[in-house]
Amino acid sequence: MDTFDNPGGGKDLIKESGLTYDQKFKQLFSKKVFIAPILKNIIPEYKDLSLETIETLINTKSDVNVNPKVYSHDDAGKGSETETHYDVLADCALPGGETVCVVFFFDLEMQRENKPGYPVPKRGVYYCCRLISRQVENLGEEAYNQIKPVYSVWILINNIPKYLQNSIYKAELTGYSNKKSIDVSSINSQVGLIHLCFVYLSEDFSVEENGDNLIKYLQSVFIKQVDNPEFNPYYEYSGKIKKEVDEVMTIRESFEARGEARGIIEGKIELLLENEYTDVKIIEFLTTMKNNPLTLEQAEKSLKDYHKEHSV
Repeated sequence: MDTFDNPGGGKDLIKESGLTYDQKFKQLFSKKVFIAPILKNIIPEYKDLSLETIETLINTKSDVNVNPKVYSHDDAGKGSETETHYDVLADCALPGGETVCVVFFFDLEMQRENKPGYPVPKRGVYYCCRLISRQVENLGEEAYNQIKPVYSVWILINNIPKYLQNSIYKAELTGYSNKKSIDVSSINSQVGLIHLCFVYLSEDFSVEENGDNLIKYLQSVFIKQVDNPEFNPYYEYSGKIKKEVDEVMTIRESFEARGEARGIIEGKIELLLENEYTDVKIIEFLTTMKNNPLTLEQAEKSLKDYHKEHSV
């Protein structure tokens, strides 16, 4: 029997899914075929391009860490900042020859909730600023000419308010003059470096007939219907990754089902430790669980009690 079909089959199931959990997701999410439909709906210059053309313009860098220690010592303001992690970071060439930087955050790995204890929109703005600041290693007149616009895309699923489900929120940095007669387009083209996008899905992954193409595409991924024209407007293009999408989404389902089947916090901690989660990641998991998340104090106590009970 396939381990994915055995929700009560012991440790083999979670080892099969858990050990490949992060790796499989990153492999899929960093594929150009996977993110091309997203970029088509995010970057204005890609709107009228074919997905095949967009694919040739993407250079992805999966699992990227931005360490503030690489910054110049002259920039003391960044010296004490914490390390920032990006799920997928991509350089995207534009038809006119310019390049933009795009970063993706995927709910099921990074943001399991719309309200994980801090305001996600503010974190999104902060990450955009980090993506801009890291482009300038040594401040100087020429450095500012090298700054590329950045796009930060957040895919959010769990605990989304009803009114936000199946919607897309976009924010950009722009400006205006107090004199309406002045054409500020040239200034805005230089100021408009930040592009922030939140894609709010629904937990049941419902597909609205007249919904946005980006929402339809992402929902089709989670319900394993990427090759189905009834769900995915890009089904002909996405069909080539159907097998991998189905495998990754099955891993996700089995991981969550197995954790819930164990039913007790101790079981969840045991499963996470088996799969090499750090204490920090375990606490993050326990406080952002889809069902009955713990408070920070409860999570810390549960982990402490587990270590105490199982220490030899």
